[in-house]
Amino acid sequence: MTASNTWVRLALAGALLLWCMLAAVSSLLTSLARNRDPMGELDAEFRPFALELPPTGEVGYLEAYDGATEEEENAVRMHYAAQYALVPRVVLGRVGPEFLIVARGMARPEGDPRLDGYFRVASFPSGHRLFRKLIP
Repeated sequence: MTASNTWVRLALAGALLLWCMLAAVSSLLTSLARNRDPMGELDAEFRPFALELPPTGEVGYLEAYDGATEEEENAVRMHYAAQYALVPRVVLGRVGPEFLIVARGMARPEGDPRLDGYFRVASFPSGHRLFRKLIP
C-alpha cells in the first residue's frame, strides 16, 4: 500500500464521518424545531378529572360561549382530549348530566347562566374546573 493510497482512504473516511455527523445534527435540529403535539398535553390536563368522576357514565362538557375568542381554536381539541382521557366515560357537548366539565375559557368570565344549578367540585392547575348538579 502506498502513502497516497493511505491518504485517499483517510480522506474518504474523514469525509464520510463528517457527512454522518452533519446528517445527525440536521435530524436533531429538525426534530427540536418541530411543533409538539398539543393533544398529549391536553390529555394530561384532563386525566385528573378521573379521580373525581364515577368510573362510567355520561359527563357534560360546557361548549365555548358565543363570542369566546381566547380558546376558540382549541375548543374542539380540548373536547376530544377530555373524551379520550376519560374513557370509558362519555363526554357530551352539553349541559345536563350530573357532572359538568368546564374547560378553561369556555365559561363567560362575568358568570355563565349555563352553570345555574351546578356547584364547583374541583379546580385544576390547568384552569379546567369540574361542576356537579345540585339535584341530580
